[in-house]
Amino acid sequence: MAFNRSRLFRVVLVALGFCGVLGAAACGPEPVVETWPQSPRTDWWQVPPTPLSPRTAALGLWTGREVLLIGGSDAPACPPSASCAADPTPLTDGAAFDPGAGSWRRIADSPVPLLDAQGVVAGKSAYFLGTRQELFAYEVGRDAWTRTPVPFDPAAGYGLVAAGERLVAFLGSDESRPGKDYLFDPRSAAWTPLPADPLGAGFDRAMAWTGSELVLFDRELVPNPGAEKPAVARAAVLDLAKRSWRRLPDSAMLSTGPWIMAGDQLVNPTLGGADGGEVGNWGRVYPNGGSVAPGSGVWSGLPNPPAGDTPSAGARTATDAVYFGVKGAVLDTTTGSWQVVSAAPDGNVTGRTIVAAGVRMLVFGGARWDAAEESATLLNDTWIWSPPA
Repeated sequence: MAFNRSRLFRVVLVALGFCGVLGAAACGPEPVVETWPQSPRTDWWQVPPTPLSPRTAALGLWTGREVLLIGGSDAPACPPSASCAADPTPLTDGAAFDPGAGSWRRIADSPVPLLDAQGVVAGKSAYFLGTRQELFAYEVGRDAWTRTPVPFDPAAGYGLVAAGERLVAFLGSDESRPGKDYLFDPRSAAWTPLPADPLGAGFDRAMAWTGSELVLFDRELVPNPGAEKPAVARAAVLDLAKRSWRRLPDSAMLSTGPWIMAGDQLVNPTLGGADGGEVGNWGRVYPNGGSVAPGSGVWSGLPNPPAGDTPSAGARTATDAVYFGVKGAVLDTTTGSWQVVSAAPDGNVTGRTIVAAGVRMLVFGGARWDAAEESATLLNDTWIWSPPA
């Protein structure tokens, strides 16, 4: 690096003609080849039409070659900042998009709706953790779904992280009740509890994979966190082969994710910070984001952000990215500079699906609101943002 934290896919399985009689499995997925701009003239360009219907909150994942879009909701959109009842019949169809070829293919329906599910790609499969006590796996090459029981209650707030071709399920907080973290080996379909971490009770727990080790981040669970001092991010590193932990020094930052591995550092590009407010002020502003080198335990701050109150939209390396917004700035870890994302098409849109496809940002669907925010139109268009060279 040049400088010292629920989630997603859907494929619309529409049976046509003979396949409609025999079923999708009888014909298999057929790619739709489209004319594709390999060298777009602008940093935002529109993807060829998707086979998916308009919707919000589809699940989206990047396999390394394709973007998977699964499920979501076609119920009337909930107004911004409002609380609405959940969609009683979420969608289960999905599709895959190949950015290199500019082509879509339909994929098999998910066994159950996966709205608000956790998803991650590990090896040749995409894994999803819903509300049932099951792990759902979509094997990309076979276009097939499987399900495996899990030894924990996903409703307790578990997250997923890939550890190479294996999978780790971790508890998001010890606030309600403590629980174990687990390692899943797809070859044996076996779950193994991870050894207890050295941090003790925590909240805002998150994990990241360095390529060789697992890093746990959390904030100390105490009465009224942040009332007397900032609840800073803590970290510990697990060697999966030796099943041994080592604790890193505590940070001076507040957020526990998201993370991207850039060189020998894990980077959390979340901008902004807090000082504790007027009551119980901490004496200075503690930043939300930063970076840590798991090998040495050294923490570093982020490069100076763009002028003004520009939010963070994510971070990128030379080959990968993490994106969580279409407005703001993206940290280019190769140069230590921030790149401001130009205004996205259809600006007043909620419920978009955002996926990092390599260094590109793919944005799908959502609900476009009129000026009075009294009604919305569901969308199924797809756009890609490419970082400036």
